Amino acid sequence: MEGQPFFTTIAGLSVSLAGFGAVIAWLRDDPSGWDPVNLWRVKTIVRHALTIAFLCLALVPIHTFTQHDMTTIRIGSALGVLFVISDMWQVRDPDPVVWDPMSLRVYIAINVALTLAGVVNIVWASLGLLQALILFFLTSPAAIFSNFVREMGAGPGAVPEADPGE
Repeated sequence: MEGQPFFTTIAGLSVSLAGFGAVIAWLRDDPSGWDPVNLWRVKTIVRHALTIAFLCLALVPIHTFTQHDMTTIRIGSALGVLFVISDMWQVRDPDPVVWDPMSLRVYIAINVALTLAGVVNIVWASLGLLQALILFFLTSPAAIFSNFVREMGAGPGAVPEADPGE
């Protein structure tokens, strides 16, 4: 398949992102327990990253069986739609500690748009659109980990910043 190097690269990046779940576990403030937000972060990073890796790697045997790029793209797009719908199902009863109303609305809007793009690509069979969808999927675990890193040290035990005048 023409895009195979892209998909195998994304699969490798996804597995690396899944490993960042261990970094969150190691860097958390309270080693004896999990707060709801960090528990959600770890579970979501690992679930998304490994699902993306599986989706990308599954395209190789699918293409081997079908020997047809457009069929492989259509199946990959359908798998992407299933991933998005499955993820929205996971959030059907959102935890108010994890989801504020605005972030939930943004999440739903983005996922509806991704679902529509995937459905369009089942018919259209554009390799570029499938690659863009997969790349966009990868932003989820990456952004969750980035948010964790950005918030590090901002909690109750944070070290105060040094005064530049000292």
